[in-house]
Amino acid sequence: MMFNVKARKVGNSISISIPKQYQVEAGSEYVVYKTKNGGLIFTSKIENPFLSDEPFQKDEDEEWQTIAKEEIGKNV
Repeated sequence: MMFNVKARKVGNSISISIPKQYQVEAGSEYVVYKTKNGGLIFTSKIENPFLSDEPFQKDEDEEWQTIAKEEIGKNV
């Protein structure tokens, strides 16, 4: 889906409304990047995984471990 939106002045800031069709909840946070041609890219802000007590493991690492266990099982 693509919609046209218009920037407008709200106090000392410029605001862009997000159409309800995108189902964005109030209070959602985004990181904003400005492109060389002046475009804006909004990306959902994520928590820093390195600040968590949860063990950090990439899906790819888990996949390799699964493959290794399967190969070890074949050789036994």
